[in-house]
Amino acid sequence: MSTLILHGLAAAPGVAIGPALVYQPAEASPAPTPSTATFSVAQEQVRLAKALAQADASLVEHEARLRQANKAEEADIFAAHRMLLHDPSLREMIDQAITEHSLPAPDAVLLAANAQAELLEEIGDDYLRARAVDLRDVARLLERALTGTKSLGEQLSEPALIVARDLGPSDLMSVAQERLLGIVLAGGGLTAHSSILARGLGIPAVVGLGETLLHNVATGTMLALDGAAGQVYVAPNETELATLRAQATALREQEATLREAVSLPTVTSDGHAIALVANASTVAEASAAHAWGAAGIGLLRTELLFLERTTLPDETEQLALYAAIAAELPGLPITVRTLDVGGDKHLPAFPLPHEDNPFLGWRGLRIGLSEPDLLLPQLRALLRAGANAVMRIMLPMVSTVSEVHQARVLLDRAQRELDAEGLAYARQVELGVMIEVPSAALTADALAREVDFFSIGTNDLTQYTLACDRGNQRVAALYQPLHPSVLQLIALTCTAAHRHGRHVAVCGELGGDPKATALLIGLGVDELSCSPGSIPHVRAAIRATNYATAQVMARQALEAPDAAAVKSLLEAGAAS
Repeated sequence: MSTLILHGLAAAPGVAIGPALVYQPAEASPAPTPSTATFSVAQEQVRLAKALAQADASLVEHEARLRQANKAEEADIFAAHRMLLHDPSLREMIDQAITEHSLPAPDAVLLAANAQAELLEEIGDDYLRARAVDLRDVARLLERALTGTKSLGEQLSEPALIVARDLGPSDLMSVAQERLLGIVLAGGGLTAHSSILARGLGIPAVVGLGETLLHNVATGTMLALDGAAGQVYVAPNETELATLRAQATALREQEATLREAVSLPTVTSDGHAIALVANASTVAEASAAHAWGAAGIGLLRTELLFLERTTLPDETEQLALYAAIAAELPGLPITVRTLDVGGDKHLPAFPLPHEDNPFLGWRGLRIGLSEPDLLLPQLRALLRAGANAVMRIMLPMVSTVSEVHQARVLLDRAQRELDAEGLAYARQVELGVMIEVPSAALTADALAREVDFFSIGTNDLTQYTLACDRGNQRVAALYQPLHPSVLQLIALTCTAAHRHGRHVAVCGELGGDPKATALLIGLGVDELSCSPGSIPHVRAAIRATNYATAQVMARQALEAPDAAAVKSLLEAGAAS
């Protein structure tokens, strides 16, 4: 009988082989039963207070362990979990369930957390769905403190691969690392905190496998996980096991080589220089980028400052973040994308109207231009941060030249205000635009006369060019970043930019794919921006590329009939 191979998302690289442990954490029941007449509100509130203190101490311990191991990004996850644990709205819902519905504290905790998590999941945003997992994780930690039930770590007595519908960071940190061989999840995503932790701790992980996983795997089932390919082998045969063991050995050797190459210049084999920078949202990610030798930040997302809060961040708070990130990469350029949200994002401090098609609606720069009170403080903060750092301002969702003109009016206004207030700021700051919609690529020549640089967001450019939502399973197969139509727009953008002496970056997922590095270089891209963890792999790909050969490959790719033909070209190039 052939081996069942499940395909999911490659959340953390590496190979893991061993038995499964299926983990089913506590969940809120649909309708908890109120307590009997002996129920005491006061006693339940005392229990809750003690459990809160115990859970908080556990989170503090996790954070301290990670900071001691110089894993700032992972430690920040537990700092955020402490904020969730002490969130006033969650505590109010728990208290209400105890006092008004006579629910014991454990039931009240799970019910309240589940209600809030369901609200986040209904919004349909990947980031907020991941936060819903975190909320449930915090609730389980609190519930265990109340009931004394075993944690995942206490259930795992022998080394195994954890199989679950989803997994929270606290679940993950409860396990001794030598016993945790790998993580296999039916749900989850690449930006979920469990995935970030897995990558940071070097634990192979595949997520997003669907319910098929839970229907076919029981505790004790032998599994083999290929974290780089996003594949899980259920009851693999000896041939498959031998192949994966050899792959694991090769990966360990490759990792050692990549770490030794962190300071090598990012130039092709025939001397063509490419800037290699990082995508980031937090100080921790900027620190990781520095550790991997990034030449700066090519995309600083600012949305985290605005999401999941009831008040907008003021200029001072924004300035503090930009300055802290710049301090991680002293003297290197920091490219900051202004607020990029739309009707598909939950913004409590600035509720956005419902739109039937938010991806074609009021979003990105369109919001900033029509609501200057939102964009102006951000521009002021960026200018002020530029007094002590190399800051670049990047405008998202630009579709016309007139939008750039309007943005410059606001930028000039910000400078005049700072002058009048006597505040130090950058007198010269580069202004660039995201190339995310076909109209921007097709009018790149006109845009290049108005701005200092371009950054191509290949994720959105692909979606808008091929008219497909990659999150919609019915059309997700149409999402093909290597489709010749997308490559034609990238080439057109590069040609127009270079005609006017502007540089072009790619900051979408394609920029972090080593298999696409040579093609992007051949198309004329000057800068690649990717997640910190992808930097060493892209550096190796740059140094293995011959620029002249890459240009020939790019011309062939532009003439290809479809994405499959382009992939064949890349595979042939890698094999030669």
